[in-house]
Amino acid sequence: MKITLQQITQGNEEIIIRYRKMTAQIDNIISYIEERNDKLLGVTEGQKVMLSPQSVLYLESVDGVTYLYTEHEVYKANLTLMSVEANYAGDGYFRCSKSMVINIYRIKKLKSLSGNRIDATMDNGEHVVISRRYAKELRKILRGEAE
Repeated sequence: MKITLQQITQGNEEIIIRYRKMTAQIDNIISYIEERNDKLLGVTEGQKVMLSPQSVLYLESVDGVTYLYTEHEVYKANLTLMSVEANYAGDGYFRCSKSMVINIYRIKKLKSLSGNRIDATMDNGEHVVISRRYAKELRKILRGEAE
């Protein structure tokens, strides 16, 4: 199978799949692409906003309310951390404490802390502490050893 990539400066991005016969491999590629259109619904100042999972740095649950944090905004979400962790683990979402899930692809740098904890500096400069309960699993993920 030949793969051709072309960078454009204007217009909409598109994916074109050319095939002689629909195979299981091509069908899997199509399913993967279609699944990546998931959006997270956030609410701010009464407005509903659809966010791509890649734009979210982390989610935090405070007093039973979940908040989505992007580089510049905070959104209220009608989600549970457990559902986000389950549905977006393949997109880099990782439970880092009892009340937080982070997007590991949005981590800028990591620093070990006492007590086997990890300080993660996110793309926007905010610091998120990975608790010792979850630090071991994060290290496995970063080494490529996770299931």
